[in-house]
Amino acid sequence: MDRNWYALAVQPRKENFVERQLRSMGYEVVCPRFRKLIRHARSTKSVAAPIFPSYLFIALNAAAQSWRNVNWVPGSIGLIKFDNRPTPLPIDFVDQFISNLGKDGIVEFQQRLEVGEKIEAVGGPFDRFTGEIIEMSGDDRVKVLMDSLNRKVEVSLPRTAVFAVT
Repeated sequence: MDRNWYALAVQPRKENFVERQLRSMGYEVVCPRFRKLIRHARSTKSVAAPIFPSYLFIALNAAAQSWRNVNWVPGSIGLIKFDNRPTPLPIDFVDQFISNLGKDGIVEFQQRLEVGEKIEAVGGPFDRFTGEIIEMSGDDRVKVLMDSLNRKVEVSLPRTAVFAVT
């Protein structure tokens, strides 16, 4: 089968609904998600949020399948087209996300971190703080020396909450 991945625009916050509809029709659909921390008042919760809000990726053989059917699914806006034809995404673009999907359907961005590397924290109380890795604590945590209120503070953070700064 000569299939390609295509981008499908959907109505805001309708990714899950449209994804279920398309799967029930027999289409292969991917909506890459990441773990997002939402803070409200005094509570923080982690939710699965789309990496590309209002877009899904769908595998189609545009020559054999009627691609117009996906445009009529409730919640769908339509396939992304150029010159009035659906345009396939670059080869391996979606496959890279699929290969990095975890057990819970969340894309796991693995990066190689080392002691002495400059990092930036993402999410939580240290969001956008910068620092330096001073110790690696197993696979899931790193100890970071951060500048906070004009002094150095040692903080232990989840590995997924820090990114290398170039």
